[in-house]
Amino acid sequence: MAWYPFRNVGLKVVATGLATLLWLSVGSDFFVERSVRVPLVFRNVPTLLEIAPGAPDSVEVHLRGRSSQLTGDQGGVNVSIDLADARPGAHLYHLRTDLVTTPSGVEVTQVFPASVMLTLEEKDQRSVPVKATVEGAPARGFVVKEVLVEPGQVDVVGPKRSLAALKQAMTETVMIDGATANVVKTVSIGVADASMRLREPRSARVTVVIVKDDGQEKR
Repeated sequence: MAWYPFRNVGLKVVATGLATLLWLSVGSDFFVERSVRVPLVFRNVPTLLEIAPGAPDSVEVHLRGRSSQLTGDQGGVNVSIDLADARPGAHLYHLRTDLVTTPSGVEVTQVFPASVMLTLEEKDQRSVPVKATVEGAPARGFVVKEVLVEPGQVDVVGPKRSLAALKQAMTETVMIDGATANVVKTVSIGVADASMRLREPRSARVTVVIVKDDGQEKR
């Protein structure tokens, strides 16, 4: 039988190219291991309980998978703890590998730390005054006469013991540098302790009353 080495040469080149690309893609997608910092998520927290300050918000996990899967920041990975049966007090929770949510094909080999201590407290609510945060100074010859905040109080929710020590809520900063007239701003209200929050998001209307300095304000 006669052999024609150049018959269908175009198809042969295409086939060879496809085979080479397939080999390169498979050969370059090898298994690797990575350690990444991921969020610690608390699910089903009982309605009447709050997690006390000091709880970790992230942990480290060791992952194994193909290099194509373990690139980037691994935003879809997290470790979750189910608190549906939690009771008030301090509890030790073991962080097993099956508590880690990962993409299909990615294996979790270790979680560090292997356990975390959480303290749960009874939830409480109380009303606290709102203090305006004002920075800067009026123009020369002007002074701040008074600072008015509306609303003057807000309801804050959080762990009972932490809430008992809370003195006030604060507004976002209102700048008055160089002002020669009243400064009026609508800004958000919040609390410094992340374990507490406003019962509902609120904004405050802050009015910084600025007047000419006639010497009376210093008396």
